[in-house]
Amino acid sequence: MRIKKIINLILISIIISLFSCKGNPNSTLNKPTNKTVKSANRISSNSEIKEKSKEKSRSIIIDKDYGKGNKDIVVFSTNDTLSAYNENLGISSIKYFVDHFDKKNNFTTLVDIGNFSSGNPIVEKSKGKASIEIMNAVSYDIVVPGSFEFNYGIDTFYENMKNLKADVVCCNIYDTKRKTFPFLPYVIYKYDELTIAYVGVTSPEALLLKDNYEKFFNEQGEQLLYFFEDETGDALYTQVQTAVDTAKAEGADKVILLAHLGIEGITEKWSTTRVIANTKDIDAVIDGHSMEVLDNGLMVNKVGAFIPLVQAGSRYKYLGAMNITSEDYIYPAVMKERSVNKKDERFQEFVDSVLEKYK
Repeated sequence: MRIKKIINLILISIIISLFSCKGNPNSTLNKPTNKTVKSANRISSNSEIKEKSKEKSRSIIIDKDYGKGNKDIVVFSTNDTLSAYNENLGISSIKYFVDHFDKKNNFTTLVDIGNFSSGNPIVEKSKGKASIEIMNAVSYDIVVPGSFEFNYGIDTFYENMKNLKADVVCCNIYDTKRKTFPFLPYVIYKYDELTIAYVGVTSPEALLLKDNYEKFFNEQGEQLLYFFEDETGDALYTQVQTAVDTAKAEGADKVILLAHLGIEGITEKWSTTRVIANTKDIDAVIDGHSMEVLDNGLMVNKVGAFIPLVQAGSRYKYLGAMNITSEDYIYPAVMKERSVNKKDERFQEFVDSVLEKYK
């Protein structure tokens, strides 16, 4: 056991030396002379392994027996919800569906891919706090910061992320003032004998939003948060690959990229398409940011492998799902109203009370 641990540490050190950022990568926005961007040299020590229990079995029929295999893993996802809690499927229906899913035969995990703390006037009045209360009550497992999470300034952003009960993961946000990575780059969950690493990444387009630009700089013009943005996109690809390789060295059997990056209508070099094309060993992608509906997406990675992808639109129009079967197949899908069609009435009352409180 001791020898295995030593070997793992050596592998992690080799990976870090190969893939970590060297020197001071130049931002496309400015070139601060005193910026020191650290490599992800504490990725493995900051990660966590969590046991996922499949007790409390309940069941619900789902389209085409989706997720009904032997000990399947089903990762449910929302993205770009814009705090539209009572629109389309609605958060109360999603909570009911996930809570009553067949947990006797399946493991379930619930993730959000960002842009959850703005878009609703009441939530914006609370500076995102109302959204944090509601998401905590839903019991999300993992959350990735989206570009709109910065709308209320960096200090409020940190406060909101700290108050989330979910694991907040992002491998490419670096605090230049504190000289540290504020979030876990990934988290590893163990489902019986299979371990899955969830790697988070946030689009550098957060820096380009008109209302946010000045929030990322101090009075001296120094950039406060660095997203591994550069002219070519290579800095972002390298940082994602570093997180993936370190997670694999730590023992992850599979890696799912939680990507607030998007595909259509965004900066191409920072798109999910380009990130996947320049990386390897990512087994599936749950996407966001571009607010598209993708239920059978496939992308080609650096070594020519096809990578499944899902993105569930926006404003709770769909519930994303990624099914990992015991036969080692991965199927992306989106859940529609015919499946997610019953509300948790008590939770709806809670949502209404939170929104009423911040009016």
